[in-house]
Amino acid sequence: MTEKKSYDLTILNQKFNIKSEATEKHVKKVSDYVNRKMHEIVSQNKAISTANVAILAALNIADDFVSLKEKQADNLNQWALTIDDLIRRVETSLR
Repeated sequence: MTEKKSYDLTILNQKFNIKSEATEKHVKKVSDYVNRKMHEIVSQNKAISTANVAILAALNIADDFVSLKEKQADNLNQWALTIDDLIRRVETSLR
């Protein structure tokens, strides 16, 4: 089991201390992404509560995730079709 390291983060001007097994680079990428998403929401509506910013950011991040998963599944299906086609071509040429 990998040892958890402690990281100090600032997201939407709030400080957090988290523990993670991930690398510092990974934790920074994740926290920067969340911070960027939250700031995008605040820039569109200055009067929004922090809780609503967090909920909207979570929805936006979940949307990004689901879209990427769907794209990945589509890509895998396309690769499978391409591989099947190549196998058929090779088998046909060997006959």
